[in-house]
Formats: sequence, C-alpha cells, structure tokens
Amino acid sequence: MANNLNGAVTKFTTRLDKVIETATVTSDLNINGDLVGEVSNTGEAKIAKIAMQGLANYNRENGFTAGDVTLDWETMKLAYDRGREFSIDALDDEEHMLIVSANVMSEFARTKVVPEVDAIRFARLYEKGKQVTTEITTPEDALDAVLAAEEHMEGLGAELSQCILYASPKMKTLLRKAQSWRISNGEGSVSTNIELFDGMKLRTVPTGRFFTKIDLTADGEGGFAKASDGYALDFVVMHPSAAQAIQKHEKLRYFAPDVNQERDAHKWQYRLHHDLLVFENRKELIYASTPGK
Repeated sequence: MANNLNGAVTKFTTRLDKVIETATVTSDLNINGDLVGEVSNTGEAKIAKIAMQGLANYNRENGFTAGDVTLDWETMKLAYDRGREFSIDALDDEEHMLIVSANVMSEFARTKVVPEVDAIRFARLYEKGKQVTTEITTPEDALDAVLAAEEHMEGLGAELSQCILYASPKMKTLLRKAQSWRISNGEGSVSTNIELFDGMKLRTVPTGRFFTKIDLTADGEGGFAKASDGYALDFVVMHPSAAQAIQKHEKLRYFAPDVNQERDAHKWQYRLHHDLLVFENRKELIYASTPGK
C-alpha cells in the first residue's frame, strides 16, 4: 500500500494545484513568469522593474536623442509560509484508502486553503492600493461608487476591458438593481460563468474572505479571521498587472503507517509558501472600497 500511495502523491499534488487555480476568486492574478527571476530557497523572488525615457525631438543634424532603458531586479520576500499535518486511520482496503485520501485532499484545498489564499490576497490589495471609504446602502450608492472607480482607472490610462471588478454579493445585488443592463456575459460569449460590468470582468467574492485586514492563526485550529481593526470590503477594481500571485512551495508529503512512528495512520503534510506581490509603480491601479465600519 505504501508504494501505491507514495505514487499517488504527484497525482494528489496536481489535483490540489488545479483546485487552487480554479477555485480561488483571485486566479486571474497568476504570476507572469517572464518578469520573475528564480525564487530562492528562502522565498525571495526577483521581480523585473523596467524604466525608460519618453520621446524627445528629432534633430535633422544630430538625429535621435540618446536614451536608456533601465532594467532593475527588485527583491521581494514571500510573506506567507503555511502548512498542515493530518492523519487518516489505516484502512485494510488499499483502493478505499486512495479514494478517502483523494477526497480529503480536495476538501482540504477547497474549504481551507482556497479561502485563506483569497483572503490574504484581498487584504494585501487593500493594504497597498488606493483606499476609499464610502457608505453604500442603495443601488444608486453602489453605481456611483463603481463609476468613481472606473473614472480613477481610466484617468490612469487603464482600459476597463482589461480590469477586474471584485464585488461582495451584496454589492453585486445593488448593482443589478441599479442598472442591470450593465452586467452581461460578454458579446458573443458562450459561457454563462463569465460576467462583465461595463466591460470589466466581474468576480463575486464570498463575504467570509473579503476583508481589509485578517489575522492568521499560527497553530491549533489554524485558518484565518477578520482582524479586530479590519473591515469588510464592498469591492475592489484593479488592473491585473498591478499585482501578481506567486508561490515557492506547494508541497505534499506522505508517510505510510509502517513509517509513521506516532500512530497507526497515514500521515499527510501539506505546505504552501506564497504571497501576492504588489508592484510599487502600479499600485495606483488598485482601487479598494470599504464602508469603514
């Protein structure tokens, strides 16, 4: 049994990858590998920062004005190193054990890992982005607040069709009541799962992971909770180039009962070292709104 389950670790890890990739609301923020150097063993990532000069006059005698392109690598350290060890009592039936383990892995990722990853990312977006406090109680309030965010984004040169609107369920309901025609599935779209608001990709965020600040539990039951000085978020509008999600480890280890010295059980260890990196020169492309209470 040990050999077969050890062989299933890769399959289970791949399954966990897919669950996190598809189930996180923030999956649009996956890292652009072209702009990231190698991540070190200590969880430090080097991010490319490109600076260049604008146009200058062309001179018929001297030709072009010389300019430079500066490529700097900014070192950013991944802040979150989380993990969990859990055991499943030994079963005689190997096939049954595989099924139980697969279900445990999927449920763990869906109910524990995904909400925490999203919550960390939204809190980081609020921390680094433009913070706006607006009381939104009516459909008109909701529409005005999002239109103000759109004005901010377009003022910075962002195209709304490239932006993402993360909204709480209540916020989405208010927007529907305000002007439902603004929400669509996109012209020619064959998917009913992709919604747009004024051309922005609309993502509905479960209220339990949409906060300005969270506390992570270090041990015991684990998980996260809204911080005592944190607030619920109504919505976040952003351009995906402003922040990128990155992870160093998503590692799953298995110990068979005959190796596990603590008890007669199958032991699993899961580790996730990750962060959401917000780029200093693009953080204004994040607009986060909260009622502030």
